[in-house]
Amino acid sequence: MKPCLTSFFVSCLLFCSGHSYTQELNALVLDSLNQNPIPFASIYLKSGSGAVSNEEGRFRLQFPHDVRSEDSLFISCMGYETVKHSIAQLQDSIFYLPPKAIALNSVILSNRQMDADAIVKAIQENIPDKYELGLTQKKVFFRETSHSTFERLTVKIKKTSIAEFHQVFWDSILTKIPKTNEYYQEFAGTLYGDFTKDNQKLQLDKALDLEDKAKSAIFENTEKLFDTLLKENVKSTSYFKVRTGILATKIDADDINSSKKDTLSPEELDLKRKKIFLDSRRNQLTNVLKNLFDENEFNFSVLNKASKYHFEVTDLTYLGDTPVYILDFKPKKNAELKGKLFVDADRMTLLRVEYKNVKNTSDFDLLGISFHQDLKEAIVQFKKTSNGKYSIEYFEIASGFQGGFERPLVITEKNKVVKGRNTQNQLKMDLDLATRQYQKYQLVVLETTPLSQEAFDVIKEEPTVLPVNLTQYDASFWEGYSIIEPNKAIKAFRVVE
Repeated sequence: MKPCLTSFFVSCLLFCSGHSYTQELNALVLDSLNQNPIPFASIYLKSGSGAVSNEEGRFRLQFPHDVRSEDSLFISCMGYETVKHSIAQLQDSIFYLPPKAIALNSVILSNRQMDADAIVKAIQENIPDKYELGLTQKKVFFRETSHSTFERLTVKIKKTSIAEFHQVFWDSILTKIPKTNEYYQEFAGTLYGDFTKDNQKLQLDKALDLEDKAKSAIFENTEKLFDTLLKENVKSTSYFKVRTGILATKIDADDINSSKKDTLSPEELDLKRKKIFLDSRRNQLTNVLKNLFDENEFNFSVLNKASKYHFEVTDLTYLGDTPVYILDFKPKKNAELKGKLFVDADRMTLLRVEYKNVKNTSDFDLLGISFHQDLKEAIVQFKKTSNGKYSIEYFEIASGFQGGFERPLVITEKNKVVKGRNTQNQLKMDLDLATRQYQKYQLVVLETTPLSQEAFDVIKEEPTVLPVNLTQYDASFWEGYSIIEPNKAIKAFRVVE
């Protein structure tokens, strides 16, 4: 149902269903003065359910079935007036927020003025009183974005005792390897737990893969080809020594060439795949959440290593009726990040942090092996729950790195069981590869509800979902769900036959 038709249909639905209805709202949030999109605006109902606009200002909100005509929709963002719309009178798919600028020196907050360092120190105080750190039930939507590029990929064979691994074979393999690849994975569900590693349970509702399976199949088929060649030429009792220069490691043959066969029935195999998928998605969410807090403190380096940064109060704004300090921070010497903190000026509560790196966060370059992490950006946003505490609303982190390996490589098959020569086969090559990787995680928590220990204990995970693979974006896939609206790149994704 399109928002522009809302008024007509709302009246009909209210008449027919006893003053309640269900509706999906797709809309855009713009600055009323310059018409620019407003990213990461909060869209919510009094009940606590809501959504967050994406980097292009777009959002999708699924109203719960018990929403009534007299309920209101709120849209708020730091630095803007909060707008309120009656559900029964929604008529547009574009919402305008008027800026709300306040001069920093024109008002004294809570009868006190605090310098930047004092504010940063106060943020870390009384965290359990200000944030919902206990067990909760969270309605979540998660998206992973990944791009990879091989900038160089060559193999030069110096010696091989396995005839099939000659230079022509490698040249043929490498010409088929995709030089670029991208995929998007999304899922919706309910996460039960706190911010620790062990107290996490997940129930998936639906999942999606946007991926070129033909490219993935190339890697899978290459792996199967290697597996076949190894089975024909390598003894199961062998082990491998992998050496590059003075560096060496040992690998058992079973780790490369497993002879175990999967004897599961189709039903058991399906359940196994669903269990693996559920475990991996839960672990993804756990890795995100457990890094936000360290016991009773924030786990952001800019806060727990505050002495490495210079902080400055640069502005004052409002989030609804809440006065908010805006602090800019930048590194003093060896720190890596710069960004902004948005702080509730009355409660000294961190509402939002955003940062990006000003230099590489990791650098390694030695003997032809290199790793340079040159991108690290994050946005973390909190919202107030019904009990007055704040909880996570939105999390986004992007990372990128360049990696390289330009070294001679020697793989030797050895076997102590076989009589005679210990060395069975050997492959010597010069390997030269360079890759560029980009990854982004986005998590929106649509609704947070406190959960008792007793209720948490009885929850049982049910592996019932596998991702649906699509070869191009389909706007109808998430119909009926509140999600992070896809950006233009995702909407343009299409597998070329």
